[in-house]
Amino acid sequence: MSARSTAGRLALVVAALAVAGASTAAVTHQRGDAPPASAALGAGEATVWYLGHCGFAVRTAKHLLIFDYQERRDGPQTRTRGGATGLGAGWVDPAEIARDRVRVFVSHSHEDHFDPVVFGWRKTVPDIAYYFGWKASDDPANHYLLGPRATYDGDGLEIVTINSHHSGVPEVGFLVKVDGLAIYHNGDYRMDYQADFPYLQKYAARFDLVFVLGVSDESIQYGQQNRDLFERFKPGAVFPMHAEAGARMYHEFAAAFGARIPGLPIMVPEKLGDRFEYRGGRITRSGS
Repeated sequence: MSARSTAGRLALVVAALAVAGASTAAVTHQRGDAPPASAALGAGEATVWYLGHCGFAVRTAKHLLIFDYQERRDGPQTRTRGGATGLGAGWVDPAEIARDRVRVFVSHSHEDHFDPVVFGWRKTVPDIAYYFGWKASDDPANHYLLGPRATYDGDGLEIVTINSHHSGVPEVGFLVKVDGLAIYHNGDYRMDYQADFPYLQKYAARFDLVFVLGVSDESIQYGQQNRDLFERFKPGAVFPMHAEAGARMYHEFAAAFGARIPGLPIMVPEKLGDRFEYRGGRITRSGS
């Protein structure tokens, strides 16, 4: 047999093995086995996308967290402008996140924080779990952190909640510790923060990422509460929420707290899908 013929047969064998390997990987994923962790992010690192109003997606080394997602406030017409889809356009396309370990958090039942569309993601995403601040359904597969001060430890997450009531419905603020990060999403929490924040300090002395109502007026509780949170937990990044992208309220919030607490890293979402990178304890807007 000639050297050229031998080389040709070897090439065919290698190609066949590659195809077989790819097929095996596809079958493994279809069975719902955990997909591989992202190689781009290490412990204590994150990528953040703004999903409108109080919605954010946070990719960590091994998980994709989605907080208070809804599609009502900003509307699907703005989320698909220019043909863009997915997180980069400010909305969740289940096909895009199908290989992620997705963890969905919903603070309370008001429609600007909760959209039943999240349940439909189960059809496409094999590795998905839901964490609610109230009894959102009777499905035992979900996690209901009813409190007061509920905790959960599992699936690579440590979750701690503090409880509040707003317009007649129960709600929570979420502290999530995952992949070397401490992440706090306030939802609409507004209660006894002078007792609840010291309680959270037992679980995390410092917060990496903080998502809070974009209120700076300290004559009302939200403003006082925000200042106490920033001074107490010295966050690595602060994101105002509860308005549309680029809202005047967000910019006033950034100016006020930037002056009161010099060096406080505040990131104002200017458009749906705005992306931010958190590395080495520092936050930057993608592309900056």
